[in-house]
This record gives sequence, structure tokens and C-alpha cells, in this order.
Amino acid sequence: AKVEIWADDSLKALLDRLENELRFVLITSQVFVYAYDEKHGEKTDLAGLNVKVSAAEGEKCLRCWHVLPDVNTHAAHPGLCSRCIINLPSGSGEERKYA
Repeated sequence: AKVEIWADDSLKALLDRLENELRFVLITSQVFVYAYDEKHGEKTDLAGLNVKVSAAEGEKCLRCWHVLPDVNTHAAHPGLCSRCIINLPSGSGEERKYA
């Protein structure tokens, strides 16, 4: 899934600290965080937070099952996303801070 979040300044600052790892916290393929705009997304019970969930864009990686636009873009590793390729034994490995 693709999760889009419109958050007020304080919540956005907190979510932005997680950077790309927010998708692992939310267990989803893609996450985008925007400045709060009441016109976008669905209102939640938390003031200053709107959310929209939709189908992720791209193809499903055969290794991690995330749906990403870069799957099948590496001829040497068909069916894999860039993140999985760097995590193969021959890759440099991924550095994660939080999740």
C-alpha cells in the first residue's frame, strides 16, 4: 500500500525524523509525509492529521514483497528492488537507524 500523511508541523517533524524507515514502522511499501492540508486525505481522530491509503505504484519485489517503482530495473537481478539488491551477500548492505 501507499500511505500519504498530511501532518501539522510538530507531528510532521517527528515523522520526518524516521526518514525512509517510516514505511517499516507502518509495514507498508510507500509512505509520503506532507505539510498539513485539511483538503487532502481523510480526517482522523487526531487534530492536524489526515491520511490516505491507496495501492502502491510499481511492481512487487520477489524478495521483500514491497511494491516499488524500481523493481525489475536491474538486469542482473530481475524481480528485485534496489534495497534487496544491496542486501544480497554481494551487496554493501543497508544501514537503518530505527526500524
